[in-house]
Amino acid sequence: MQKTWNWIKDNAAPVAVIITILGGFAGIIQFSVVRPIHQRFDAQDKYINQRFDAQDKRTDDLKAEINQRFDAQDKYINQRFDAVDQRFDAQDQRIEDLAKDVSEFRKLSERVSRNETRIDTI
Repeated sequence: MQKTWNWIKDNAAPVAVIITILGGFAGIIQFSVVRPIHQRFDAQDKYINQRFDAQDKRTDDLKAEINQRFDAQDKYINQRFDAVDQRFDAQDQRIEDLAKDVSEFRKLSERVSRNETRIDTI
């Protein structure tokens, strides 16, 4: 172990120069290679997020448009069903009126028959 320390003491200047050169290369690589790569990734990430935001907005707009169209169709269909219900109610009322009229005609027919029977007997 002593031998290693002696060697380091004797060669401290060249070791420091080599470490400094390696540190300089690391700094150059950091600023010229790694940082631009990170910046490019950040730019791509920002671009992708903008695209997703635009797509989300478009999807929301389409959903709103579709919901609006469905609401309009629901309103139209409900109006049509209300109109049909009114027509059915009117038909039901007519049928009830006709049933009353038939009932009255039967009563009249019975009265006429009774009167005819009375007339025949007289």
